[in-house]
Amino acid sequence: EIGTGQALHVVVVAIQRQSSQLGRMIAIRNAGDNEFGTIEADLMKSTSLMLGVHLINQRQYLELQQMFAGMIHSLASALDAKDTYTRGHSSRVADLSVELAKRLGYDSEAVARIRMGGILHDIGKIGVDDSVLRKPGRLTEEEFAQIKKHPMIGYDILKGIRQFTPILPIVRNHHESWDGHGYPDRLVGEQIPRDAQIVAVADSFDAMTSDRPYRRGMSLEKVVEIFKHG
Repeated sequence: EIGTGQALHVVVVAIQRQSSQLGRMIAIRNAGDNEFGTIEADLMKSTSLMLGVHLINQRQYLELQQMFAGMIHSLASALDAKDTYTRGHSSRVADLSVELAKRLGYDSEAVARIRMGGILHDIGKIGVDDSVLRKPGRLTEEEFAQIKKHPMIGYDILKGIRQFTPILPIVRNHHESWDGHGYPDRLVGEQIPRDAQIVAVADSFDAMTSDRPYRRGMSLEKVVEIFKHG
């Protein structure tokens, strides 16, 4: 009986999946209505089985999402640990890319894609020699050739993981140039994926405005002038 003294019919069915107890489903009727019968009990049992599958799938999905986020963080941390001169570069590029994408009308899903691509755009530098990455002076042609491999190294690292498929154009093509003199695919103009264009602008901006061991960061006015001239 409830607090008012009204009698009720109640059926409680466990929601479970294998040995996991996920909750309970409760059905209530006034005492004046028919009692719960076999049909209602079977219906509730079937429903509880479906709910059990759904709840397990939901939990597994959330766990996968958390694991995926942890993987991104671990990759970014590994790159930061390897390339101390550019520590924080990837997160700044991600933030700048997101602001550009928002101003270009990207929806929330596309903005999330841009953020992930910005964070991982340089992940291929994990495969570049430390001596080249950390060199305090200008690079030789041979050393620069090593650096130029990082988009394809990053592409190869991520291409086998389905969740990274949407950001592969960013990782591979963020060093293409509008005139076709970029790398690795020497794409021209609008052949360059738009996501990669956005990250390329953010990447260039951060590279030019940041202090490096061999030079001070450029002024905003100087960077804007360089952008205007292509």
